[in-house]
Amino acid sequence: MRRIDVQGRLRAVLASALPGVEVRVRVPDPRPAALVVVRREGGAAANALVDRAGIGIQCWAATEAEAYDLAERCSRAMRRLRMADGFGPVTEESLRSDYDEVRGSPRWYGSYTVTAYAEQEE
Repeated sequence: MRRIDVQGRLRAVLASALPGVEVRVRVPDPRPAALVVVRREGGAAANALVDRAGIGIQCWAATEAEAYDLAERCSRAMRRLRMADGFGPVTEESLRSDYDEVRGSPRWYGSYTVTAYAEQEE
């Protein structure tokens, strides 16, 4: 059974929705001024065709207001996902400030439950 790459598909969606912002799976060193990190944090495949994934999105920026704006743009992109995109229901579980104490940087965090469907093979 081939797993659905929910994380990768969401990174592509967000990269398209956020021109000029790096969208990654981990924080590079050095970290760019504006960065979005998308990670799978849980969930499970219902079967070979349906995956219900827990997704965490971290948004870094130079200021708290810019980090919030980036998180809000991600939130809107997530809520716009539709069946035609290969996604079913998306639930936003949390959207909150999450200051990065280690790096001393503003960061916002969003968590989502996303239903994704396998891409149709031609």
